[in-house]
Amino acid sequence: MVKQKRFLIGVSEIITILVILAILAMLIIPETKQIVNGGHRERFRNQLKLVGLACHEYQSEYGCLPPVVISDERGRSIHSWRAILLPWLESRGRTEPPAFVYSFNDPWFSPANRQAALDNPDLYTMLVTTDGREVVQKSKLAAVIGAQTYWSPSGECRRLPLEANQDERHILLLEIPNLYGAWSQPNDVTLDEVLTLSKNQQFEPNGAHVLFDDGSVTWFAPEALTEANLRRLLCPFDTTK
Repeated sequence: MVKQKRFLIGVSEIITILVILAILAMLIIPETKQIVNGGHRERFRNQLKLVGLACHEYQSEYGCLPPVVISDERGRSIHSWRAILLPWLESRGRTEPPAFVYSFNDPWFSPANRQAALDNPDLYTMLVTTDGREVVQKSKLAAVIGAQTYWSPSGECRRLPLEANQDERHILLLEIPNLYGAWSQPNDVTLDEVLTLSKNQQFEPNGAHVLFDDGSVTWFAPEALTEANLRRLLCPFDTTK
């Protein structure tokens, strides 16, 4: 009887220990994932701040934001705004090696420029991983093209405000989940496409980073990326005036 009692106590203690270990595993594993993705997020946030500075410096030199795309005489999209900003990102030692060996004499899809994209795979790109190795989402920083956004579909000159206003800031660039292609590829999104992503809950579960026109960077949870909020934050220009 005593042996049986001791055996039952031993089994209950083992079960208790297993339950505690299971609870600890449930708590630790998400935290580990957060730490892994936290490194990607911090790198991406820092990169967005540099992109914001590059946009302001480009405007200081040319009077406008860069065009969203450069096309050749045949109408082919040959260079993205991401490529156009490379000289400003390289200035003052703002990037880590290797340097951007990108040629504007050739289109983005030339072998040399494809290699430049491969040599800098993390540029304008955010990775969400499960364990530091398995990529579950790859998103890209994109211009949102629209008549009321900072990126005109007709190539009209758009300017950032000269003075920052915390109460009236608008989104300059937006992280778009699962946007295909290398960063050098001139593919971005329209305002309607972004609103559709929100409607279809495509920003879940990881939300999105935004670069504001004052150079600040913010992460929005999925529930904050509603159609109404996105329309308000993405549209600084009233085309009815």
